[in-house]
Amino acid sequence: MRMIKYMFLAYKTLAFNLLRGCCSFSKTRPLLKSSTSKMTVHGPWNQLPNDIGSSIFERLDLEDRLRFDLVCKQWRSNIKRTPQLLWLMLPYDRNSQYLSFFDMCEGKIRKFNLPGSAQGGWFSGCSKGWLFLVTGMDVDDLRIFLFDPISRSQIPLPPLSTISSFKHSFTARHPGWNPAACIINGVEISSSDASQCIVVVKFSINNRILALCRPQDERWTIVEGLLGDEYYYGNFSFFDGDLYACILSSDEENNNQDPCFQTHSITLGSQRVNLKLISSTPPPTNLIFAADADESILYYKDSFRWPYLVESNGQLLVVTQIYDRIMDLDDSDSDSDNGNDNGDRTSLFMYFQAAKFQVKKIQTIDDTLHTTVLTDVGNQSLFVGAGDCLAVKNCDKLDKNCIYFLHDMDYSLHKQDYPLISREAGVYYLEDGSIQRCLPSITTQNHCLYMYWFSPNIKSRVLG
Repeated sequence: MRMIKYMFLAYKTLAFNLLRGCCSFSKTRPLLKSSTSKMTVHGPWNQLPNDIGSSIFERLDLEDRLRFDLVCKQWRSNIKRTPQLLWLMLPYDRNSQYLSFFDMCEGKIRKFNLPGSAQGGWFSGCSKGWLFLVTGMDVDDLRIFLFDPISRSQIPLPPLSTISSFKHSFTARHPGWNPAACIINGVEISSSDASQCIVVVKFSINNRILALCRPQDERWTIVEGLLGDEYYYGNFSFFDGDLYACILSSDEENNNQDPCFQTHSITLGSQRVNLKLISSTPPPTNLIFAADADESILYYKDSFRWPYLVESNGQLLVVTQIYDRIMDLDDSDSDSDNGNDNGDRTSLFMYFQAAKFQVKKIQTIDDTLHTTVLTDVGNQSLFVGAGDCLAVKNCDKLDKNCIYFLHDMDYSLHKQDYPLISREAGVYYLEDGSIQRCLPSITTQNHCLYMYWFSPNIKSRVLG
């Protein structure tokens, strides 16, 4: 009975203030004087029990959650007890005036209008509630921003032209592509507080360097010379204040090497950042599993691997996605300089398909990397792929003990005859290794129509 009275009073008070759109109850005091006795019986509105406040918060839509957060510190604390928001950013058309997101927990589409300064730009990733927006079409005119789709705020970052030998190193162009989309293939920020965050970017052409900056910096800080020629950067993430980065090897002779770990210190103005390099993913075995009679179509098992870093319950996980590959070979082409492993035959078509996942918990003890294989992640749902990689728990609308994966691969980057963007997306169930594919591939001539996992941070928006 006590909980029912509290919830009735809380809903009544909340509804009144949401309709007035105010951020405090100062204007309502005259209206509450006549019911002072009732307020005394049921307790002050700003001292709602946490379980009741959380129950109310979970039932509000996005706009009312923003207003709820502004009422008082007590109500704001309920945000920490509610499930993390997880959206899927849908493909963005450069001619559109809004962004669309699919709310994974609520099962609805959310649309946010774009300011004129952001329309016509390109989105090259996202991290911790911020999108990475690039505007301009010429290398000299590229402008990069952190963009918040909820508040529509834009925070400028240093221009890419401040990177040493930028024009010489990054000259790749593809028809219909923005130059930045050909250059940038990974972004991460250290905090949802953009005034304090560190931004990290990796590149498509030179994947053995990283670029770091803070929003107030005038130029990028380049990290290079840490990797050998056979290594390159994979996924990276901030964890416990340090920057972790997966490194991969293209040399099959490294297949049986033990996991290794390195720490490097990076100076960023007056700030120092620890970069921890993790090598725990061996190259694929690339075994031929099946072929047709004349071996013009080959099916490879374990042909490609890609690791993702995910923070889960205060621990860091490496979630490795393993792909199979189908190749259609052309016997008529005798060019021996094509670099493939099938003699002098070239590939007419090549397709990668997600086959399975491996999850490992990593720990560093005395500068030594230790890994533990996990076959169960409990009531969590892991999200990996483009955008935010994270673990979500206590969301009733999501399947548990599984991995939601999303990877868009544009085959036209490798061969102009391929107009296909392959969308390898679905749910991998750790219990039995099955995969449910829920999003189709698309065929389009408009590139960069990628999708991203996006986790808005409501608290940082209303307070920042």
